[in-house]
Amino acid sequence: MKKSTKNLKDKVVNRAVNSLRRNKRIEQISFAAIAKELNVSIDEITSFYSSTEDIFLEAQKKDWESLHRYWDKYIKQSSTPGDYKNAFEIFFERFVDTLSMDADLRLELSCYLPKCVKYRERNRKRVKQKFNKLIKKGWPGKDVKVLDRQTELVTVLFYGFIDHIVHIPKIERTRILRDFRNMLNLHLQDRKFF
Repeated sequence: MKKSTKNLKDKVVNRAVNSLRRNKRIEQISFAAIAKELNVSIDEITSFYSSTEDIFLEAQKKDWESLHRYWDKYIKQSSTPGDYKNAFEIFFERFVDTLSMDADLRLELSCYLPKCVKYRERNRKRVKQKFNKLIKKGWPGKDVKVLDRQTELVTVLFYGFIDHIVHIPKIERTRILRDFRNMLNLHLQDRKFF
């Protein structure tokens, strides 16, 4: 993708978010208004977005795909339990570090717009599979039932963490992340998980 196309796509997302913050209604976001603000034709926008929903879906996909590439790199390089634990923790750090200024709105839309909800559910399964692999290799010796329960709980906790973290100031996110990781590590050290 050419840099100018990427920049335009990012600008469209930013304008759509700004419009949403001002008007509080997704129905009021229009390609015509965005095109006028960016001084481009509507055709340039519709060449890569067919609807307002697509704008937010593509933004959501872009954020998560970048996270997955980063995470996969660390998982692939892992060979010891310590490496897998590190890959587990690095994901959370990267997630918090890369949250955009409009992460709160993006999260709300990912839970509201039908295409975004479907993507969120597919992505949740993908994240859960990686958690399972990392827990199994980073904290070895768990039986399958314990591994499944811990994976489910870590996934639920992570998505609750997302709901909370996007609504707080950036400086506080690091402190909460530290506590969140400590809590998960204590939980994962339990091999029996009563």
